[in-house]
Amino acid sequence: MNAKRITAALLALVMVISLCACSAPGASGSSPSQTDDNGGQSITCLFYSDVWADYLYEVNDAFTAETGITVNMEYYPFDQFFELVEVKLSSGSSDYDVVHVDVPMVAAYTERDYLLSLDQFYSDEEKDMFIESALEAGTWNDQLMAAPMETSSQVLYYNKALLDEAGVEYPSASIEDRLTYDELYDLAKKVQKAVDPDGAKAISGFMFEQVNRPYQILCMPNGLGAPSIGDDSFTVRGILDSEPWIEAMTVYQDAFEEGISLRGITADETLSNFASGKIAFMIGGSWVIDALEEAGIDNFGYAPHPYFEGHNPATPTGSWHYGIPKNAQNVDAAAEYIKYMTVGNGHDMLMENFPALPATTHQLNRILNAEPSDDFTTEVLRLQAYEALNTAVPRPITPGYTEYENIVGTAMEDIANGSDVKECLESAVEQLEIAFEKYQ
Repeated sequence: MNAKRITAALLALVMVISLCACSAPGASGSSPSQTDDNGGQSITCLFYSDVWADYLYEVNDAFTAETGITVNMEYYPFDQFFELVEVKLSSGSSDYDVVHVDVPMVAAYTERDYLLSLDQFYSDEEKDMFIESALEAGTWNDQLMAAPMETSSQVLYYNKALLDEAGVEYPSASIEDRLTYDELYDLAKKVQKAVDPDGAKAISGFMFEQVNRPYQILCMPNGLGAPSIGDDSFTVRGILDSEPWIEAMTVYQDAFEEGISLRGITADETLSNFASGKIAFMIGGSWVIDALEEAGIDNFGYAPHPYFEGHNPATPTGSWHYGIPKNAQNVDAAAEYIKYMTVGNGHDMLMENFPALPATTHQLNRILNAEPSDDFTTEVLRLQAYEALNTAVPRPITPGYTEYENIVGTAMEDIANGSDVKECLESAVEQLEIAFEKYQ
């Protein structure tokens, strides 16, 4: 399979690629019906982005051949997707039988009574096929509410040309040689000092791709053993303002204070900056590879996600799940399709062709245990498969995740810009306690 085509698809998973709703050729744009034109059963699915389209048509055809159930697909870009889900599900619409669920929204959609429990359709043995982080993220109140379609992870990328110019040895891609944050910062400073001693070129030594966004930055307090939220899914006092959080966010701030990470670069700009040689080291997902191919894939290398010495590594994770709207017309058919796509033949067919990171243990092990190769994408996915199986920590599971993301993200941005770490975290605690009141 063409690597550029693969990584272009992955990039589309996390970027807004259109300004209007789209349906791939042959997809249905009308409301679903109980039967298709030939009298067979039919379901309609609401998905984010048409990035899966080319791969799903083959899988959907196989599902139809096996079950007689026709699958109609509707795809919408990021901005419109969440609004449409909210409008349709809050109104009790029966237009859709299957809906994509961004995994941090599982608890919120459940509390709003938007989704049916999937417990009646999945046995304990089938649930055990999912990796723990994905199963945990799709569960609320001890019920499986959304089944994992895939997951995600991160690696540390580096620009070989900048390291060569600085005379800095490439970090190892081996898990056993994982860099600590201190070691990473030291390497980043060495590169900067050698290639941009006066700062005139505005080269960052290190950046998180999604700078100031909880999805990537939570790995730092998690990496010091601190949770992102309390076991009750609401408590933040004594957690966000705890010593591990203060220490982690101080280390995060240090990168900006010392000029290793340059201020003024947004999450929408980091990838292009890295690909153009303006960043020496960057933490990012597999979706960044397309941009690296455009810039010349041989110019870049990869290494495991960094960690805090003396602590277990923690890496970001989470992606898209499948849910069944409460008022779906064709519940049994929808459940049959979701199972086919998560623990059945459809899942294996999709994941062995579409290079997303699967959320099932057996598919991750397939990637992890494949023969070593010189293919950049394959080896990045292998490294991420290890992380997904061993170091992944899901985002906070709470009905108030939207508020959490906004408030904590603002605190992270303020910290990066030099505000007092402890004060920022204490302010975030106070704001979240007020924001969570409506859920309790």
